[in-house]
Amino acid sequence: MKKILLIGLCFLFSTCTALSQNTENPVAVQGEIDLRHWDFQKTIPLSGEWKFNWEELIFPNHLISDIRNNKEPFKQVSPDTKNFQLIGERWKEKYKGTGFSTYQIKVLFPEVSKENIYALRFFQTGGAAMSVYINGKLGLELGKVGTSQDTMSPTRSSGILILPHPSSETEILVHVSNFFHDDGAFWYPPTLGLYQNTNKQMFHEAIRDSLLTGALLFMAFYHFVVFLFRRNRSLILYFGLYSLVIALHSISLNGDSLYFLFPEVPYRIAFALSLIFYLAMPFYLLFLTKRFPDHFSKSITQFFVISCTTLYLFVLLTPSELGSKTTFYGLFLTIFGLFYSIVCIIYAVFQKKEMAIPFLLIQVLLFLSAINDTLYLYGIFNYFLILKYSYLSTVLLQSLVLASYFTKSFIKNETLGKELASLNESLEKTVVLRTKEYKEAKQIAEEANQWKDKLISLVAHDLRSPLSTVYSALTIVTDKNSTEEEKTHISKQVFVILENAMATVEHLLNLNRFKLDQGQIHLHLSENQLSEIIKPLAESFSFELKKKSLQLELAVPETTFVYADTSLLLEILRNLISNAIKFSHPNGWIKVSTSHNQMFTEICIEDNGKGIPIERQIDLFSKPMTSLGTMGEKGFGIGLKLCFELMRLHGGSIQVQSEEGKGSLFTLEFPKES
Repeated sequence: MKKILLIGLCFLFSTCTALSQNTENPVAVQGEIDLRHWDFQKTIPLSGEWKFNWEELIFPNHLISDIRNNKEPFKQVSPDTKNFQLIGERWKEKYKGTGFSTYQIKVLFPEVSKENIYALRFFQTGGAAMSVYINGKLGLELGKVGTSQDTMSPTRSSGILILPHPSSETEILVHVSNFFHDDGAFWYPPTLGLYQNTNKQMFHEAIRDSLLTGALLFMAFYHFVVFLFRRNRSLILYFGLYSLVIALHSISLNGDSLYFLFPEVPYRIAFALSLIFYLAMPFYLLFLTKRFPDHFSKSITQFFVISCTTLYLFVLLTPSELGSKTTFYGLFLTIFGLFYSIVCIIYAVFQKKEMAIPFLLIQVLLFLSAINDTLYLYGIFNYFLILKYSYLSTVLLQSLVLASYFTKSFIKNETLGKELASLNESLEKTVVLRTKEYKEAKQIAEEANQWKDKLISLVAHDLRSPLSTVYSALTIVTDKNSTEEEKTHISKQVFVILENAMATVEHLLNLNRFKLDQGQIHLHLSENQLSEIIKPLAESFSFELKKKSLQLELAVPETTFVYADTSLLLEILRNLISNAIKFSHPNGWIKVSTSHNQMFTEICIEDNGKGIPIERQIDLFSKPMTSLGTMGEKGFGIGLKLCFELMRLHGGSIQVQSEEGKGSLFTLEFPKES
């Protein structure tokens, strides 16, 4: 039954995409691979026929005396071994799924190989353990090889073995044991290439996988937060759970990431994470059923929920060698569920349902990706795993759907507001007498809407800066010339910046600060030690300052206190410092200082940038206006107007002194508590 289904999947996938395997690559023939003419600028898999000994651990001659005391089955190296097996061919096709064996291959290097350093990369193989010998010397151990379940230690990690200046003929001997998975074998051929190229490839894979996992975890967290505010929208919860499941699964796909984060993670947990994708299809179908309720059958969705959940509970409650036998059925349910969802969404497309076509494209992509990864897992196609990147496409589409939903709600509110204003005008023409209470209520409602729009615009403006900074930081981190110290420092700074960004998002979601019935904002006035506020804020601009080589001087005594709303004070300072950076020339300076008088505490932000033309200073705080920065930076043109409004709320003022070409000085006056 399994073979028939795999052949069907292979035929279906071959009709949708061309084979990507390069037939010109050398392959091993009877335990020998000739790479004397291979261009090692490209990494090559050591695929083909390896010498193979079933349930025998063959050791190099000089290790035999050390092995005898362990009472392990062993055998001396024999050049006349006649048994061969293709890398990727499963043991149970000839023997049984569990056991142990020895693989051997001779690699013929070019004469110039002694001048280079090479790397041999081995990939995770289910619940196996592996020992690798190079020319008789033990070079790599993944787990602990043994001849029984009691004597071996399984792992799902990968490994790399460095070959410095190898000889023209190099013997590779690999012991593989597997008693914790029903499908043991050397699943994927190891790859051979120059150490520098292999190391770079692993680094890029780690960056991609980290960004993928981080994006999925962030989207899961985002959907959970949104669900807290929209409890009636259960599809948001289902998609958050779906994002969390595939994020955990993406960690397990790359064993290196999992073991790097948790070096002592038990194999049982790593194995359970590798099969957690069983739960992805139930959550995803629940999400689609809520999204297209008239096109998905609730009973069929319930069948997938019960089947997949039961299957995963079996994995959690039984030994791993039994749980691993469910892999094929989990993959089958996943692919069948995707096919069912495609049929249902096609029906939705014909019914011209909103967003049905984008969802259909994503479903087809997921379906083909799942087939590809299934055939890759069973060694039929030597492609690469792409399903995890298709997961990200799904998450991005859902984010687009949510953004579209909220945008339409906002536009609808705006339209209703305009219609209400028009109705008010019509009623004013027909009704002669208006009570004083009605006029006040109308004015308050308009002011409340204005403040809501202003605050949302301000937060949107503030989000652009940290996102731009994180982008710049990631550009520096991926630069191969960056030192580890720089990368560590940048990572800490990115963490601080993202904390500030999350605080800004939380501020946007917390609309309780609006007094919509009175057209006001709650001001939480308190004494704020300015130095404790300005220093973390200055650190969040470190990348922008470094990008322009700007010096930011904080002449703020620790004895300076400002009586203001803390969050709004941060918004004002962030806007003014951001503007100073934007309009400063490279190698310039910015200074933040304070002064006092009997009535006010003054905060001064001064720069020696491009300055402001005199004709623009007239209505600088009354009209939204935008200008390009000294390096072409763009803005929304609303920052200074909103700063003016926020200072007015505090009973203070903002003033500017500027001369074109010589810089600007902005002065904030906050009334003292008395």
